Amino acid sequence: MKQIWQTAVHQLEIRESAMPVFKDHEVLVQIAYCGICTLEQRLFAGERSLQFPFIPGHEASAVIVRVGKAVKTAVKEGDRVVLDLVNRCHACHACLSGSSNLCENRFARGQRVLGAFSEYMVVDPQQVLVIPETLSLQAATLTEPLACCIRSLRKTGVGLGDTLLIAGAGTMGMLHAKTALAMGVQVFVSDVNAQRLDRAAAIGVDQILDASDTHQCIEMIRELTGGHGVRAAIVTTTSTSAVELAVQVLGVTGTLNIFTSYGDRPQLPVDMHTIHRNEFIITGSEGREQQDFYTAMRSLAHRKVVVDDLISRVYPMAQVQQAVEAAQSEETYRVLLRMEK
Repeated sequence: MKQIWQTAVHQLEIRESAMPVFKDHEVLVQIAYCGICTLEQRLFAGERSLQFPFIPGHEASAVIVRVGKAVKTAVKEGDRVVLDLVNRCHACHACLSGSSNLCENRFARGQRVLGAFSEYMVVDPQQVLVIPETLSLQAATLTEPLACCIRSLRKTGVGLGDTLLIAGAGTMGMLHAKTALAMGVQVFVSDVNAQRLDRAAAIGVDQILDASDTHQCIEMIRELTGGHGVRAAIVTTTSTSAVELAVQVLGVTGTLNIFTSYGDRPQLPVDMHTIHRNEFIITGSEGREQQDFYTAMRSLAHRKVVVDDLISRVYPMAQVQQAVEAAQSEETYRVLLRMEK
């Protein structure tokens, strides 16, 4: 079988490997498609690091090939599935407290991290979720990023009739927007990229905002909210000016969620007195819980969140270098690799 390995910054190579051996309690799957997430893009560019060499990839759909005889779940050969490749020990404080996305052992030595840029994988039964025929294997690759957005929105507590600012109109910003609209939330989206703002307007967000003019953004949001500000703001871009904007338009008791990750450690542009006086809630969201993953899959299968327009291009494994480079362009949303033969 073929696997894609990252051997250095900007270096990817396809290697021939033996078929993986699976144990009685494991499942062998054939990967169909895998999305090229921001994480893979940052690893490729050297903005994030893992010990070389490694196999990237974690937004994957697949078909079950073999099921170990000791597997107790109802999965069977031929099932179409999505993979939740977080390592969860289900025994640490985080897991037992309902935050298995922050499992203390998810990066423990000896475990596979990522790995879906491969024709076949061995996974635990708890990492596969069977999908119905109403969900295509291409669209299913967005289950994982959608699950992260669902967790993010849950952290803000927004609901029907609330007003939300989403800073950033890339793939994750658009997934947040689509989900929030499905929840009955009034959605404002800010970005400096006019084409992305046009795409946000096309999916029906309530207001697009040119983030290159912070003063105008603030004034427009105040006007749109009757001077009250937004119930919550979610930052999906690494631009620190996006956080500055979000803080300035939060209403009293509003929630700011830092969704994106940063290569450095920027400071919050808000003083403690302002937080105190307005009872702001400032939080972050990292990854997804299993419940979020299940909710995401059902939302896609029932067409409550439609993601077909966010799949910009599909490349075969042989063109992985071009695929990753395309994924880094602001002109694309999610780029997929086709792993199946």
